[in-house]
Amino acid sequence: MTTKRVLALLGVLVLFAAPARAQEPSAEEAAMMQAWMAYMTPGDAHQSLAQHAGEWNHTVSWWMAPGAPAQESTATSTSEMILGGRYLAEHFSGNMMGMPFEGHGLTGYDNARKKYFSAWIDNMGTGLMTGWGDYDEAAKSLTITGQFVDPMTGEDKPYRQVMKAVSDDHMIMEMYMPAPDGTEYKAMEIHSLRKTS
Repeated sequence: MTTKRVLALLGVLVLFAAPARAQEPSAEEAAMMQAWMAYMTPGDAHQSLAQHAGEWNHTVSWWMAPGAPAQESTATSTSEMILGGRYLAEHFSGNMMGMPFEGHGLTGYDNARKKYFSAWIDNMGTGLMTGWGDYDEAAKSLTITGQFVDPMTGEDKPYRQVMKAVSDDHMIMEMYMPAPDGTEYKAMEIHSLRKTS
């Protein structure tokens, strides 16, 4: 552990140990503690994410361009809540375009921003796809918007991802990306079915 990390850790410990001092914490210290406790405590949104933990089978369809024929593949995944129920970590494996495919996803809910977020990496690239979004209770869907890098230009491009719960055991994810003319088109659709024993 580097000296900077040790000093940072000591600083956090001093901050959280403040109420244990002989004197009462100041109003500012008490407010800071209260804010951090609210920020770090998993809530209903995290419990909702936990419902997606488990093992899944996926049928993947994707389109290289608007109007192009669909290409299909299959994948499996294992998902679990990590760090005390704060984040949903997913590990995908399968095949795509005749090559082995492996990907890792992380989904969470930021209590301070009151937003969901996602991060994705896989062996089909060397970049990071990230996004933020909101859950629509009436539609039972989570919409994430963000950016990914276009390897042809090296520039960021937008994407929109919609995850819908058909049931506790059936999910649909749709990914929308920009077409060459700048309009949005559906580039991917994944049907996910929970594995049963």
